[in-house]
Amino acid sequence: MRLVALFTPLLVASAPLAATGLTPGVSEFKVELPREIRTLAGRGQLSPVTHALVTIAVPENFDAARDWPVLIVNATFIVEYHSSRRLLRAYAATALAAGWITIAADPAEEVSAEQDDVPLRYALDKAALSALEALWPGARKAPLACGGFSGGAMFSGWLAAVFAKEGRNVIGMYLAGLHYNTALAAARQLDLLNETYRRVPVFLQSGLTDEVATTADHQRVERELHRAGFRNVRIEYFPDSHVVNPRPLGMALDWFLELATHPAPSR
Repeated sequence: MRLVALFTPLLVASAPLAATGLTPGVSEFKVELPREIRTLAGRGQLSPVTHALVTIAVPENFDAARDWPVLIVNATFIVEYHSSRRLLRAYAATALAAGWITIAADPAEEVSAEQDDVPLRYALDKAALSALEALWPGARKAPLACGGFSGGAMFSGWLAAVFAKEGRNVIGMYLAGLHYNTALAAARQLDLLNETYRRVPVFLQSGLTDEVATTADHQRVERELHRAGFRNVRIEYFPDSHVVNPRPLGMALDWFLELATHPAPSR
């Protein structure tokens, strides 16, 4: 089944939490997935995943009356490292210091690498956003960025497009250790190659000694995005192998907010 067929009618939400208010720090929840979301996660069949484990990290100076950007974190599909919540904790200090609320979700049930796909990640992230919205209604209109490392970067390229397709304000993609251009593949399949989406900034993070997602891979992705008309694409190189390095994330998040606040003039 083509993903565009799955994602066209998706204005569904997962079961909300009691609205007790969002508080600073890191909080964890277990959220039940309604039947519609489980059917989405199972590509038309009922997914065996019944609950999402959600982590939300909130800046110390959080004020519910203000606007806050939200970073959605996804980890790789490799089973040993596929906890998005664990990756969030690696990124949390950097994201919080940059003034971003950060969310991540994992299935409560064990899933195989084959089952861990874009529809499942989208269902889990919908559950995480629903949990956030129940605690802070301002999240419904919050600008979003999607980010992750390696396979999580590949998921993030897809998820940014899916959330944009449903009308969310996507203001950035943070793609670290990436070797396949899912950002462009998703934009094409979901018919998003318009002027608005081509303005979404894409931050590529490349480790100079990375032999899994090489500097050449990142440069190829950059060229492909530029050729497709993406206007705001950059690569930052760091002396790393194929490992999580959260330090450049702050640079990416600051850039996303800068472009969202002061967009480049039309050419």
